[in-house]
Amino acid sequence: MYLKTLTLFGYGQFHDRTFSLDRGLNVILGPNEAGKSTITQFITAILFGFPTKKHPALRYEPLDGSRFGGSIELVKDQVTYLVTRVDGPRGGRVTLKNLTTDLPLPATQLSTLLAPVDAQLFTNVYAVNEMRLGAVFQASKQVLTEHLQHVGAVGSDFWLEQAKTLDQTAETLYKPQGRKPTLNQLLQEHQALRDKLAKANESYTTYWQLLKDQRDSHQQQVTLQHRLTKQRTTTDQLTHLQAQWSTFEQWQRLGTATDQPTTGFSQEDATELERLRHQLTASQTSAQANQRRLRDLQAHTQLSSLFQQYLRVPDQVDPLFDQLAAQTAAGQERDRLAATDQELAQRMGAIEQQYATADGRMPRPFSLQTTQTFKQAQADLQLATQKRRRLQQELNQLNAQYQAAQPTRRQRNPLADKQLGWLAAGLVILVGAMFLPGTLFKLIGAVLGIVVGYYGVFIVDGETPASREAQQLTADIRDTQAQLREGNHRIDDLNNQIDAVGTSHGLDHLPVEQWFAAQTAIGEWERLTAQRQTVHDQLDQATAQVTTFMTQATTALPTLKGQSLTSILTQLRQLQSTQQRLITQNGELANLTGRIRQDQAAVKTAEHAVATFLRTRNVPDTATFYQTYQAIRDQGNRTAQRQALADQLGAETLAALQRFSDQHQLQQQVQAAQDQQRATQHQLDAVTTRLATLAGQLAQLTTNGTQTVLRQRLANLETQMRATTQDWLVARLTSQWIRATLLAASGDRLPRIVARTSTFYAQLTENRYTKLDLTAETLRVRRAADGVWLTVDQLSRGTAEQLDLAMKLAFAVVMQPQAAMPLVIDDGLVNFDAQRRQAAYRLLTKLGQQLQIILLTADAAAAQPATGRRVLTLTT
Repeated sequence: MYLKTLTLFGYGQFHDRTFSLDRGLNVILGPNEAGKSTITQFITAILFGFPTKKHPALRYEPLDGSRFGGSIELVKDQVTYLVTRVDGPRGGRVTLKNLTTDLPLPATQLSTLLAPVDAQLFTNVYAVNEMRLGAVFQASKQVLTEHLQHVGAVGSDFWLEQAKTLDQTAETLYKPQGRKPTLNQLLQEHQALRDKLAKANESYTTYWQLLKDQRDSHQQQVTLQHRLTKQRTTTDQLTHLQAQWSTFEQWQRLGTATDQPTTGFSQEDATELERLRHQLTASQTSAQANQRRLRDLQAHTQLSSLFQQYLRVPDQVDPLFDQLAAQTAAGQERDRLAATDQELAQRMGAIEQQYATADGRMPRPFSLQTTQTFKQAQADLQLATQKRRRLQQELNQLNAQYQAAQPTRRQRNPLADKQLGWLAAGLVILVGAMFLPGTLFKLIGAVLGIVVGYYGVFIVDGETPASREAQQLTADIRDTQAQLREGNHRIDDLNNQIDAVGTSHGLDHLPVEQWFAAQTAIGEWERLTAQRQTVHDQLDQATAQVTTFMTQATTALPTLKGQSLTSILTQLRQLQSTQQRLITQNGELANLTGRIRQDQAAVKTAEHAVATFLRTRNVPDTATFYQTYQAIRDQGNRTAQRQALADQLGAETLAALQRFSDQHQLQQQVQAAQDQQRATQHQLDAVTTRLATLAGQLAQLTTNGTQTVLRQRLANLETQMRATTQDWLVARLTSQWIRATLLAASGDRLPRIVARTSTFYAQLTENRYTKLDLTAETLRVRRAADGVWLTVDQLSRGTAEQLDLAMKLAFAVVMQPQAAMPLVIDDGLVNFDAQRRQAAYRLLTKLGQQLQIILLTADAAAAQPATGRRVLTLTT
C-alpha cells in the first residue's frame, strides 16, 4: 500500500493544500516551522483518527478557522481509495470511497483496509522521528516479539485481545502478593474459619448446656405469658364488675313493677332513657377509674403534659403520626418554593426595571408575522428616506437651474416683437371682419383673425429657446415635487406603521433601535412569569397542606398553638417516640391506654345516644322529659328501670355481681387479682432477663457459628476454592497457549528481521558494525574492527538511533507482505553525521523500490537529484 495524494482542508498552518506522492522515496524539504511535523501528524490522524480535545496540541486545528480535516488518496492491491476525515465525535467523521469503482464504502471498513496495522503499531514502527528513535535504549527481544505477534498472524488482534482479557481475568482471581483477588480472599477466609472451628471445639460442652437452659427458660416464658394473659382477663373482668357496682346497687334498690301507664310517654321511653343515662354513667365511671389508674402510672413514668394531653385525644393525634414524613417534605418544599419565588421575582424585577413602562407594564413580544412586518417596514423606510434625500437634491439642482435661467427671460427677445405684431394683425382682421357685408365674409374674416392671433401668441412664443428651457425646468420641478410629496407620504405611512407596532406591543417608550434587543428580555420575562405562576400554585398547595396539618395538630393539642411547623413536627415525633417506648416497655400502660380509648368512645356513643333520644321526642333535656313524665312515674316505671339496669348489666355480669355480698368483698378480689398479675409479670421479667443473658452467652460462644455450621462453611469454602483455582488455571494456561501459538506463527520472521537489521546497520555505519545480537533484555552489536560486542547504552546517541532506524526499516521490509504501510521519517536523521546521513539517503533511495518512504527534513542534501527520489519543497 502507498499514499498517492495528501489533501489538507485545514490542518495546522495549512489551508487547502495538496501534496502528490510517488511510490518510492518522497523527500519533503523545508526549514523549521514549515509544517513537516504537521504533515506527519496529518497522515496519522486521517488514517487512525484525531486526538481528543483533551490533547489540543496534538490536534493541529487550523489557525485560520477553516474546515478541520483533510483526505488521503491511497492505493492497495491495484485499487485506489479515498479516505476523508473531518472534525466530529470519536476521532472525527470518516468517509471511505473506492475510486476505482466509484462506490462509497462503510467507514468501518477503514480499519480492515489498514489491518493488521493500528495507531499504536504505526506510531511505534512506521512513524519515525528523533524522539522515537531514542526508544532503542529500551529495545529488547520482547518488544520486537510483541510487534511481530501484533502483525505476524492473520486475526492476531482478536487473539491478543483474548489473551489480555484472560490475563486480566486470572489476575482478578489470584495474585501471589495480592489481597483483593477472589482466591486470595478465600484463602484468608479459610484460615479464619479454621481458627474459629478450633475455638468452637473448645467451648462445645458449655454451648450445649447453655442451649438446654435457653430451651427450658423459653418454655417457662411461654407458660408465664399464658398465665399472665388469663390473669389480665380476670383482672379486667373484676375491674369491669367494680365499675358496674353502682348500677348493680341501683338495680337492687328498685321496687317491684306496677301496671304500665296509659298517658304521656310510654314506659319503654322512660326505660330507654334510664338505660342510656346509666350506660353513660357507667362509661364515665369506667373512664374515670382508668384515668385515675393512668395518673398513678404517669406519676411513675413521668409523662409530659403534652403526652397526657395526647392520651385524651389519641384518635385525633394518631393519624397525624402517619403524616410526619410527608409534612416534613411539604415544609421543605414550601421553603424551597418560597426561595425560588423570591429569586424569580428578583430576575423579573431586573427585566421590568429596564424595559417596563412608567406604570409598570411589560411590552408584548413580537409574533413571527409582526417581526417580518417590522423588518420590512424598516427596510422600506430606509429606502424611502434615501429616495427622498436623492429627490430633494435633484429638486435643489432644478431650482438652481431655474433661477439661473430667469435673467435670460427678462432680456429683449426679437421674437417677442413679432409676437405682438401678429397679435395686433389678428385683432385688426377680426374687428374688420365685423364690418364686411354678408355673414359668410364675416365668419371667414373672424376665423382668419383668430388664426393670425393664435399664431402670434403660441407659435411665435414656442419658438423662443428660453421659453422652451423654462417650460422644461418647470415640468421637471413639478414632477420632482410630486415624487417628493409621494415619498413624504410613504415615509409618513411607514413611520405610522412602525409607531402602530410599538404602540400595540407597548414599546413606544423605547427607541426603535432597542425593540429587537428587547425581544429576548421580554421572552425571558414571560417565561419567568409562567414559571413563577407555577411556583405560586405549588407554593399555595404546599402551604395549604401544611396549614391543614397544623390546624389538625393544634385542634387536637391546643398546647401547640402559635408554634412553627418545625416545632410541631419535632414534638409530634417525640410523642410518637414516647408512645412507642411506652408500648414496648410497659404492656400494662398500653392496655390501659387502649381501655381509655374504648371508654372515651363509649362515653361519646352514650352521649350521642342520649341526645338522639331527647331530640326524637322533642324535649330539650332530661329534666323536661321527667317533668312531663312525672305523672306516670310509678311502680311500673321502677320495674322498667330495674329491668333496664338488668339489661344494661347483662345476665352474666348480673349473676357475677350477685355472688358478692358487698362492694368491699369485690374490691378485695380485684386487689388480689392485680397482686397476682404483678407477681406473674415480675416472674416473666426475670425469665426474659435470663433469656437475654443466655442469648448473650450463646452469641459469645457462637460468634462465628456453631461447630457443625463452621464445618459445613469450611467444606463449602474449600469447594469454592477448588472451582476458583480451576478457573484461574484455565484462564492462565489458555492465555499462555495463545501467546505461544502466535509466537510460533511469527517466529520464522524474527531471524530474517535480525539479519536485515544487521545488513542495513552495516550500510548506515559504513561497515563499522556488521553483526547484531537480539537478547531477551537488550540489543548488542559487534564492532568489526576488534570483534568487541557493545550494548546499546554503550553506543553514542547518533549510532544508537541508526541502529533503531535499521531495525524499523528491516521490520517494514520483512513484514511488507502482511503490513504494507508507508514509512514516514520526520527529521529523524538530525543526530547523524554528514557521511552517515548520506549513507542513510542512499539506503532509503534503494529501499524506495520496495516500499514507500516519506522523508521530511530540513537538510538540503536530501534534495539532490537521484533516480527514484521525488522532492517537494515547503516554505514558512
